[in-house]
Amino acid sequence: MTRTGYLGLGSNVGERRAHLQGAVDALGAHGVEILACSSTYETEPVGEVRDQPDFLNAAVRVRAALGPEELLGACKAVERELG
Repeated sequence: MTRTGYLGLGSNVGERRAHLQGAVDALGAHGVEILACSSTYETEPVGEVRDQPDFLNAAVRVRAALGPEELLGACKAVERELG
């Protein structure tokens, strides 16, 4: 059974736009189909650690035959792969 959901992506180091695109591309290798991608938005850091670069963020609509924990595992794997 496939499920549709949404993922928030963000990067605040190096070539931020390239990192976001790399994440979108890499998700496909983990069985996650990208159905749509939002525009990108630049935001300031929030929370206790504000002394860091601004984030570039986007949201993607995805479809996958993965359960929630498997999808989280795929996302963490992509994060590890991209550094």
